[in-house]
Formats: sequence, structure tokens, C-alpha cells
Amino acid sequence: MALILVRHGQSEGNVKEIITGSMNVGLTEHGYKQAKLVGMKLSVEPITAVYTSSRIRAIETGSAIAMHHKLDTKPLAEFDEYMYGDAEGMTWNEFAKQYPRNLENWGIDAVPGEEGRQNFRDRVAIAFDFLSEKHKDDLAVIACHGGTILHILGHILGTSAIEIPRFRIGNCSLTKVLYENNRNVIVNANDTCHLQE
Repeated sequence: MALILVRHGQSEGNVKEIITGSMNVGLTEHGYKQAKLVGMKLSVEPITAVYTSSRIRAIETGSAIAMHHKLDTKPLAEFDEYMYGDAEGMTWNEFAKQYPRNLENWGIDAVPGEEGRQNFRDRVAIAFDFLSEKHKDDLAVIACHGGTILHILGHILGTSAIEIPRFRIGNCSLTKVLYENNRNVIVNANDTCHLQE
């Protein structure tokens, strides 16, 4: 049937404009409200499983969805955000001064300890393909991160790990991927209608 990808709600890192990556930061009060709204939106769907990354902001978001279906969340580290190495904990402005980077050269060189785009794409793609096969006849949710969702979309579209699709993935947005005719089809991306007043 389908997998629904949900980016976590607004986090403390988002508000402070800090590069969090693998850091464990929780949701803000607004982030909890977003998670509640996405949980209500998906409450009518026949969801059979809710997976999350291993990071608290994704687990908190996934829990707001799972509660409506009397499910436990299933954390999988394969869906964690990109590991930014020494850049983690910096603000984006601090990072820009120390490591001048743009969209094209992230994950290619220069930042000590960063994961690397190909490594990131590989771990995310393998985990996504496994769940896509497992849930091809039902509906499951993956609550994770913006970078994770972008690389899942890139994997489906067949782009290289360097050519990240240029979608905006908002906090608590929905991206739906349908499994049909033995392939994954992107139904929608970055749906935030449920968050509107």
C-alpha cells in the first residue's frame, strides 16, 4: 500500500538555528502542537506500524501518531539525520564562517567527522527498501528528519547521493510514497495543510 514519511515537529535546534544532525534535542511547545495535529490528521488512516529514527524529536513526533492506533513506536537508527561531524552544535552562521559550503559540496569533503552523502544515502535507502517491501500491502509511518526524507526521495527518483532533490520538507509535513506495480511512486511531498489554522 504505502509509507508515509513525517518530518519531526519543530525542535529546539530548529528554533536556535543549530546544526543538530545526530544530536538528541527535543520538540518545542510549538513542535508538540504540530505533532498533535499530524497525529489527528493520520488518526483516520489504517496505520499498522509507526517507525521513527532513534532521535528523541522523531520519537516524540511518532508517538503522537502511534497513540491514535494503540501502537508502540519502533525506533530505527537507519533513519537518523545526517551526521554533520564537527559542525554539530554550531549555528548555521558559525558554520558558514568556518566551513564555507553550499548544497553541492556538503558531504564531499572538509568537515571532520561528517558522514558523507553516499554513506547516508546507502543506509537510508536500504532501510526504506526493506520497509517498502514489508508494508507493500498495508500502511506504515516513518517519523524522521528532513535530510532523511530528501534522500529517500532521491533514492526513489534515482538521483545520485550528490544530487539531492530540491524539495522543502517542513516540520510535521507529510510525504506519501505508494507501492504499486513493483515500484515506489511519490504521491505527494511536504503536505502541511493539516498544520494550517
